[in-house]
Amino acid sequence: MKDYISLKTVAKQHNINKKESEMPETLKEDCPPQLERMRQRLAKVEQQACERSFFYAQAGHDLRQPLQALKIFVSLLKDEKLNSAQSELVDKIDKSTADLSFWVDNLLETAKLGSGGVVRRDQEFDLSSILKKLASEYQTLMSYRQGVLIYRGESIRVKSDPLLLERIIRNLLNNALKYSRGQIKMYCYRLPNVVKVIIKDNGYGLRNEENQHLFEAFYQCMRHKGKGSGLGLSIVKELSEILDIKVDIKSKWRKGTLAIVSIPVK
Repeated sequence: MKDYISLKTVAKQHNINKKESEMPETLKEDCPPQLERMRQRLAKVEQQACERSFFYAQAGHDLRQPLQALKIFVSLLKDEKLNSAQSELVDKIDKSTADLSFWVDNLLETAKLGSGGVVRRDQEFDLSSILKKLASEYQTLMSYRQGVLIYRGESIRVKSDPLLLERIIRNLLNNALKYSRGQIKMYCYRLPNVVKVIIKDNGYGLRNEENQHLFEAFYQCMRHKGKGSGLGLSIVKELSEILDIKVDIKSKWRKGTLAIVSIPVK
């Protein structure tokens, strides 16, 4: 966008504005027009940031509402008595709807992250409730591919933002789903000062030179072009920084990929 201004630019301008109050009076008198233009520019930037946040919230609601309705219609269709050809068609519609929903969520999430519109809201909750829900959901998706998801975990309470943490784990599961060759394993356990969530797939994995690009936005290795937006792991990186958690991904060629989410606990 032509008028797009990064948060770094805003920070610099804010810092300049802040330093103005520390300047000697004689220096202020020498350059009041420049300082006034700077203040006006900063005010405009802040207004644009508010407008973008409102737009993303409204766009998220407007786009997700019809998608949710479409999911309900597909669910109702599945309950009907269908022949094999009709059932196959409904399954394809269901998959396309899920893919579209994933794309919309990723694009909106990326836009919100870029504008600083993601706010962390911590609360204490049982992590296993999120993991069990995701395990059930992705087990169904794996069954469509004649695959299996194995989940083992214990009830562990953590303090974090449950929605953002679920988003991280969901993106990692989406990656595992896309590239696995029939099996995903997800584990959760607690160590003295950290909770670990492990997600492992038996896909082809990546070569060493490809690992360094994993968290880059829109990056896809040549073998997997067209399998997604390339945004999932860049979103994981941004969200993990917001939540102050660590996400490590270890991928070996022909050995699969291992993702480790480390959540600090007291």
